[in-house]
Amino acid sequence: MHRKLRLPLGRLAALVCTSVIAVTGCGGDDGESGAKKPTSKPTANAGLIPVAQACGGLFDEAIAKEAREPNGPGEVYPVETGSTGHVAKALREESARRSTPQDLCTLTDKAGGKELLALTVAWTPHSPPSGRSVHYTTTVGPEDAGTLLVACDTGSGGGRESGGSRSLEFALRDHFTISDHSHAELLIASAKKTTSQLDCRETPEYPDPKVVAPPPKPGLR
Repeated sequence: MHRKLRLPLGRLAALVCTSVIAVTGCGGDDGESGAKKPTSKPTANAGLIPVAQACGGLFDEAIAKEAREPNGPGEVYPVETGSTGHVAKALREESARRSTPQDLCTLTDKAGGKELLALTVAWTPHSPPSGRSVHYTTTVGPEDAGTLLVACDTGSGGGRESGGSRSLEFALRDHFTISDHSHAELLIASAKKTTSQLDCRETPEYPDPKVVAPPPKPGLR
């Protein structure tokens, strides 16, 4: 007679795991198996991502739709840039009246490919006109698609040394050729994220993008 063999459940599970581990991995720590948990939003250098997920959520579906039309890409490659906190830290440490631009978001059509859009920020000695704290300027051409001047005296660096105020200049390059309204939305949203971590002495009064750059009529930009 053949004797029936019964394995304890623990040993049986171990044998099953051993037989399939090369294919799927078995439970436990993601670090051990090499698997990565999905994140809520893609990180820079994660490969091509949908346009609607670009620039850490600054793009909404309306801007993404403009970027895709008429022949724009549906996916973009986010080039690695410093986080908003990293950029704010670099700006706080910058003592010059005019600093080197900090990259906020850069998108290309593929890794090492053609630039599609870039957002930068730098200190500037210029101030918004007429006593305003924020001034948006519409410009022409993809290399200078729009600027936003934001007064932000942090009480250190160039402002303290010269006795004057300091301002940040947010600049946009756009090879998607999206509308001026979208330019204003991206610049204002980016500026809000950055200045929220800079402790400006007076909170900038940001305008409504619809006021400074009305949305285009259907079929027009």
